[in-house]
Amino acid sequence: MGTERKSEEGYLTHGPWGGPNGETWIWMPKGIIKKITIIHRDHVVIDRIKFHSDDCTGEIESPFYGGPCDDARTDTICIDYPYEYLVSISGTYGCDHTDDDVVQSLCFVTNKTRYGPYGFDDGTPFSYEAKGGVIVGFHGRADYFLDAIGVYVMPASLAFFRNFTIEKNPKHELCSSCMSRIITPKEAGPWGASVGKLWDDGVFSTIKHINVFMDESLKVFRAVQFVYLKRDAKSFLSSVHGGTCEDKMEQASLVNLDGKDEYLTQISGFYGPVGGYDGLEAIKSITFITNKTIYGPYGEEQGDGYTYFTSTISPGKVVGFHGRKSNGFLTAIGVHMEYI
Repeated sequence: MGTERKSEEGYLTHGPWGGPNGETWIWMPKGIIKKITIIHRDHVVIDRIKFHSDDCTGEIESPFYGGPCDDARTDTICIDYPYEYLVSISGTYGCDHTDDDVVQSLCFVTNKTRYGPYGFDDGTPFSYEAKGGVIVGFHGRADYFLDAIGVYVMPASLAFFRNFTIEKNPKHELCSSCMSRIITPKEAGPWGASVGKLWDDGVFSTIKHINVFMDESLKVFRAVQFVYLKRDAKSFLSSVHGGTCEDKMEQASLVNLDGKDEYLTQISGFYGPVGGYDGLEAIKSITFITNKTIYGPYGEEQGDGYTYFTSTISPGKVVGFHGRKSNGFLTAIGVHMEYI
């Protein structure tokens, strides 16, 4: 029953799974999904479902999708965002008393735990895991029951940034009222593997350019290099962090900050195992976010064993980098922050 489609907005549509009846519904909030309310009968069916989200204006909630039932049970899932987010959905669908297919059970999985199953865990199974992504919305069909359900998915790096921006702003400037609700991290990394030689560029006035290197043969992210601006306005070129002279690397991109009113505010990405390197973990992709726009992602965002990382959005400026490197790979990366 499920299908995959990509929208112009950059998210993937999966599903819906279930029966063909009922009216179509869509819940694609601008903010984050914080709560899911499920009305169900343990040995029968999912009667209806409702979603709660939070954006810069506060908490908003969807209508109930499905019909009312007096003797049904209510369960509520509370998601501890930004530390917890939805990554998977599964369930079953089958015939109700009218011989129509409806959703009979649901299970939701976050990066931390599993919720459910709710309803009657029997019938035809369905499941979807957003590897390297985040479930940011839902869609489906509903009438007297929840007839079908599907999901909208975004890459994690884009989903987290999207949740704390004013979408109508074409420059993607950060929403300060949202940022004030984010806890500033006590440590700014490094994120990634705990092995490798430590490196630290120190603290500068700002970041001017970022060179991103890819491996020509492996087609993977390999190294970064930074051009900093000192307090005396002189440029400083850092070492290449990751990679070696023998590696077949090529400069995949040059990120140019405009040098006037654009500055780096956050990094995010994924780290995971490197094939053929005996369990070595390294940075597999990286995204650079400024007060104006997003650069990247560079590298792979999906793979077995990949872990998402981000320097939590905060009202500050990235003024330097540090991390680890090993066997020609960037194994970890962190930032020096100047909070404002």
